[in-house]
Amino acid sequence: MKKLFTVLYILLSLFGYAQFGINTSNPQGVMHIDGAKDNAVSGAPTATQQANDFIVASSGNVGIGTTTPQRKLDADADSQSLRIQNLVREVPADHNILVRDGVTGDVTSAKYSYSISSASIQPGASGTVTIPSTVGISSGMLVIRAGNACGRTMISTYMYSDIALGYLSSVARDKVGAVTNTPGVAGSSATWGVKFANVTGCADGGNATQFDYTIVKTGSNTYSVTNNGNIAKSYVLTVFRL
Repeated sequence: MKKLFTVLYILLSLFGYAQFGINTSNPQGVMHIDGAKDNAVSGAPTATQQANDFIVASSGNVGIGTTTPQRKLDADADSQSLRIQNLVREVPADHNILVRDGVTGDVTSAKYSYSISSASIQPGASGTVTIPSTVGISSGMLVIRAGNACGRTMISTYMYSDIALGYLSSVARDKVGAVTNTPGVAGSSATWGVKFANVTGCADGGNATQFDYTIVKTGSNTYSVTNNGNIAKSYVLTVFRL
């Protein structure tokens, strides 16, 4: 029993105060696993030898395929893909994606899409919709949509970059929008007016004009929407990164 406690004490001492190596007598960090057991007994492993190594550095950084990790997780993929299985599938309105810097290899989070609803806008009135600057999608695709109480939806798409706004398409159920535009003035984009002829009326009071609207980009992150229909509407604006 005495010998067992002695061995346990020695092992605990090694874990507490020394570097720990598996398949290597020359650990380069707090814990170092040499997968192929091909590292030299002294000196730093070569790039080829590091390719099968796993390490936890004293900084807390973890390296896979490198013994000098520079980030919390630093993996040298050796020109191969990384595999993650069985992720949950989601289609949220506000979503981030992972992007990789082609120079540094750093993987960071970037906003992919962002949705925001306007307040209810009365017929003939305008409302301002602001995309928070922290979203950081300075150019991409804009989708604007509105619905009614009868389950019908109007949807229009635009391309934008900073203050520029370009119309692509629009439809209100089965009615294709007819568009007009007015050149922009200093500090704003062109103004786009969209009308949908012969839209079916709805029990909420909406008539053939109910989905008609005008939109203009009044700043890098702001839009002004004018309700040209006969009933109050709330508009949902979604921006997508391209």
